[in-house]
Amino acid sequence: MLDQKTTNELKTALEKERDLLISELETIATPDPNLKGDWDIKHSEWEENEITSEEELEGGISVNESDEDMTNKALSDRLELRLRDVNGALEKIEKGTYGTCETCGAEIPEDRLKANPAAKTDMEHVV
Repeated sequence: MLDQKTTNELKTALEKERDLLISELETIATPDPNLKGDWDIKHSEWEENEITSEEELEGGISVNESDEDMTNKALSDRLELRLRDVNGALEKIEKGTYGTCETCGAEIPEDRLKANPAAKTDMEHVV
């Protein structure tokens, strides 16, 4: 079981990472007002507040998207996923369920959480 000092240290690390992820996302994307936790990339030739194409919303890529847009979309997707993991870990800290493997319910080792404070599973259940 994690002691309060360690939990607080990990919470601080998660909050710093969350702020960094948001800062990085804001350079290439804007929060989607209709879908919490989702970000829409800023298209290089569009106004920054213009939403993505319908093809992109359906999972495809528009033929009009530049290489920069496709790179930003891939980066945005990775940053969004990490941000969701970080936010999920912060929510678990608030609920008192932090540090428990989502697969088997066992305690996640402290060294794993220090290496990756947003870890969802112990090493045995890493996908």
